[in-house]
Amino acid sequence: MVQFRDQMIAQSRFDDVDLESSEFYNVNLDKASVVNASACDAAFTDVMMSNATFGHVCLTAATLRDVDLSASRLENVNLSNVDIRSAKIEGLRINGHLVSDLIELNERITEASKVTT
Repeated sequence: MVQFRDQMIAQSRFDDVDLESSEFYNVNLDKASVVNASACDAAFTDVMMSNATFGHVCLTAATLRDVDLSASRLENVNLSNVDIRSAKIEGLRINGHLVSDLIELNERITEASKVTT
């Protein structure tokens, strides 16, 4: 095992490197680029990723817990079978439609159908 502690290795390049089961603590990855990488079963905790860009990323069966996506933009996203719970949705739009308006409309239709049956 190789261990780095209090090292300044800014602007380094790692190519064809196996870091499986490695642990990173208090690491500055600002402006880092990760391309063609596998991070299956990886865990990211207490990570600041403001203004990060994700392209061609597979998050199938991923769990996002206590995540702040405010002011984020999702484009060409597959949300099939996604389950969103306990979410703040103020201002959330899908294809230009406010989700809160759609939920409210659905609730009114559900209530109206209960009254007529």
